[in-house]
Amino acid sequence: QAAFLPRKQSIGTQSHYISLLTMNADEEEKQPGIVGRISKNIELAKKGYEQLVHAIIRPPRARYSLEQLGPDEFTFLSKRFRRNDFEITTEPKKLKLQASIWTQQQEDDETSTTNTTKTTKTMVVYLHGNASARVEVLPQLSFLLTQNIFGVCSCDFTGSGKSDGDYVSLGYYERYDLECLLQHLQEMHGPDLEIVLWGRSMGASTALMHVSDMTQSSIERENSENDTTDSIKGLICDSPFCSLTVLCEELVERAREQGIVVPGIIVSAAIAIIARSVNKLAQFSIYDIVPLDHTPTISVPALFVVGADDDFIPPHHSEALVETYQQGISTNLLMVPGGHNDARPDVVFEAMEQFFKYRFSVTEPPLTVPKEMKASYYRNPPWAYYRYPAIFKALTAKQTAATTTKNNENMPTAVTQEEELGMTKARQEDIQNTVNTMFGGGEKEEKRDEDDNNSDK
Repeated sequence: QAAFLPRKQSIGTQSHYISLLTMNADEEEKQPGIVGRISKNIELAKKGYEQLVHAIIRPPRARYSLEQLGPDEFTFLSKRFRRNDFEITTEPKKLKLQASIWTQQQEDDETSTTNTTKTTKTMVVYLHGNASARVEVLPQLSFLLTQNIFGVCSCDFTGSGKSDGDYVSLGYYERYDLECLLQHLQEMHGPDLEIVLWGRSMGASTALMHVSDMTQSSIERENSENDTTDSIKGLICDSPFCSLTVLCEELVERAREQGIVVPGIIVSAAIAIIARSVNKLAQFSIYDIVPLDHTPTISVPALFVVGADDDFIPPHHSEALVETYQQGISTNLLMVPGGHNDARPDVVFEAMEQFFKYRFSVTEPPLTVPKEMKASYYRNPPWAYYRYPAIFKALTAKQTAATTTKNNENMPTAVTQEEELGMTKARQEDIQNTVNTMFGGGEKEEKRDEDDNNSDK
């Protein structure tokens, strides 16, 4: 509507739009004519604006119990595994981060290295998406452990799950969380780790920003031997975004497709206002969340995965990231059926298995998967197979191979439903409705209610 203002009354600047957005009720009554009408529309924007800021930096925190992480020790396909939960302090915010690692064990309880050459240990570090937590890895845990690798690690980023922090930052601080996690893994398991980072949505964008020269040059280390990027052999990036502000603009574009008139200058002003609030609350700039700026300096091979039907972070984000990747570095893009938060088809896991084969120094083949598991091991944790003692047995600290059926039945067989974690379809719709309200969608609803009341009279 600002486009129809007389030239002398134009609010075609961000500063004027911001002043209107912060206008109080007395000031609004003083505004004559069209500016007064615009100020009423700004009230709608205020409501949506506050909700959108909250959606960006304080999404619903994933809730889960430690029991959902499964038993501390168990046998799976005749191999013995141990889960260790640990806590680290992150930099630069000094927050406590919670994480878990599942490692393959030898019968003498020493860490197994039989599946790798020399002292090399292979590990997958899983990075969860927004509104999620480390439990997001559990449906994929059986698949990962069958790869005969040393271990699987997953954490709750600060601001998520059981870690400290009031806000998430969509990759800005999460990349430093990741650096602290990788340094801890090197200290615990030696410098000869080979790591593949597997991230989804926010986790994928975090991985991309972390390994770039832009981020690595900003990390202060005591000596070069602590450089964690040498350990990272590959990236698996499922549904990353190329730019946070581009993602916001696309939400506005979808509002336009639904019939809401949004002048371009208003979009820029609104994003500037949101950026100011986010910076004040969470101490980062949304303009700095641009993985696309990082990809030209990444020297780590990557496998990109995206749902062809993803209308929240559309496929063109991944396509742009692949196109701008450092020349000469191997990248592949796998576009599969499904949306943003949908379970991935088998072909994705088959591609990952090949990716691990080329990126890891593994000398033994993956574990043999029995027929009872073949149809489902891509989507279940090991303890889902407790009814098959030859596949899975839970162990206590004092037990070895013997575990009673009763103990097995007490193991949690159901993980938090995958569709309840991350950016579910319902959460995507909530964010879109918030954007619609911010740019006048609520006005249409009010008018519809008014028309209904008039018809009743």
